[in-house]
Amino acid sequence: MSKFTHVDDEGHPRMVDVGGKPRTDRTAEAEGWVLMSDKVRDAVAEGGNRKGDVLRIAELAGISAIKKTSDLIPLCHPLRLDHGAVICRLDPGKGVHITCKVKAGDVTGVEMEALTGVSVAALTVYDMCKAVDKGMEIQGVRLLKKSGGKSGKWTRDGLERNGDLPEITVAVLTVSDKGNQGEREDRSGPALCRAVEELGYTVQDRAIVPDEKDVIADRIVKWVDEEDVHMVLITGGTGLSSRDVTPEAVMSIADREVPGLGERMRSYSLNFTDRAVLSRGLAVTRGGSLILAMPGSVRGAIQCFQAVESVIGHGLETLRGRSGDCGN
Repeated sequence: MSKFTHVDDEGHPRMVDVGGKPRTDRTAEAEGWVLMSDKVRDAVAEGGNRKGDVLRIAELAGISAIKKTSDLIPLCHPLRLDHGAVICRLDPGKGVHITCKVKAGDVTGVEMEALTGVSVAALTVYDMCKAVDKGMEIQGVRLLKKSGGKSGKWTRDGLERNGDLPEITVAVLTVSDKGNQGEREDRSGPALCRAVEELGYTVQDRAIVPDEKDVIADRIVKWVDEEDVHMVLITGGTGLSSRDVTPEAVMSIADREVPGLGERMRSYSLNFTDRAVLSRGLAVTRGGSLILAMPGSVRGAIQCFQAVESVIGHGLETLRGRSGDCGN
């Protein structure tokens, strides 16, 4: 029978002795929800809170909490953290979904840091929105996965079936005449790379090309057909300008369109700007790869990616014939 490690034989609390344990890479990911009414969710989306941007402040609070976990949880060890990220996003019909990822090279795990980050971010959302509705609920705070240490990798039951491939490779393409000529700094491409890496995916390549249909299409085909990249993320060229030809380039090499992903990207972006209806962003497949075309602004690209990131893993599993029963 397993024993609690934080009490001695007489029942007194203690910190586990980690002296002499090797430092190894440790990761953990946790999630949680703040369930709220449509009234509160709409208020968060509109950004009218007197205290500031609810989601961004909650993310900062969660990151701060990650670093203070050993002060808040009495038997936790102080750790030298390498990375911590908290992402809060609106989910229509539910409320705010919070994820936290933590990484450290140390002698003990970072599960508590990930759970603390989610918990404090959720409490911050509640604090900032309670004037509108005190009936919100914090639910589903749980560890999703961890790696490192004696126990190795652990993933919550059912997560692999509904989630990611063992490794998803991504290529990021920025479409911009000025960016290609060095006249404008590419900000949306690197932002997408960071978002991809925070999900644990691998950025295999990144490039900037001009707004030329054939050039865009050739680059996608090279990545998908020759390098077997699982997913291509494109930022730029989805508007109404005469030079915006990304959708045409993507459709010219596509096997099938995935309308639901394009619809989801637009509908989610409408929470933030009416101009989302002007975007011609879309999603298609070619072979076993998924291709997403998104706006050229940092905010637009990230919002569109966040809108669909929760279903990308399952979509790729299905596309590559690795998925089980979709009814599960």
